[in-house]
Amino acid sequence: MRYLVLIILFAGSSLSAQETSSTRKEFKEYARLMSGRFTSEIKLIHDWPGHNKKKGDLISGVRLGRTSLDGEALLLTDAAGAGILKEICAYNASTKQIESFIVFNGGTVFHCVTWKETSNKWNWELKGSMKNGEKVSARGSWQFSDDGKKLDLISDDFTIGGKKTDKLHDKYFRVGK
Repeated sequence: MRYLVLIILFAGSSLSAQETSSTRKEFKEYARLMSGRFTSEIKLIHDWPGHNKKKGDLISGVRLGRTSLDGEALLLTDAAGAGILKEICAYNASTKQIESFIVFNGGTVFHCVTWKETSNKWNWELKGSMKNGEKVSARGSWQFSDDGKKLDLISDDFTIGGKKTDKLHDKYFRVGK
């Protein structure tokens, strides 16, 4: 019985590729939703290197998203406070997943998989590290409302260096296509 409980816990600890799978059509839908210009309201959940701000500080910024000319990649830039990140997102036909590679100034890097739960909720799971080697992992969602004019980036399952962070709830407001 003890081993059965351990097997069940281990099996439920990570999402399978099938649970996180997507289609190219879903990638195109996600890219359309994420494309445009947004303002942001962000409460820092950690002391991010390169941001010159501390956990709990509020910062605002701009998020720009656009697809490549052939529509096969989504290119995103977030600039908030003193921080900036670049993200390239594409559909990986081999894994059948929407995958992103995200790089922050300050040396933080993430690999993220995103998949559709509903037309207004897209789940994501990421793994990466801080510049100092601390491991980062998180699960959460992008939630779209007001006909795609408002985006909420939400996670209550974000860990850095093995320690759970405060709840993530960044807000983005579309100001242009």
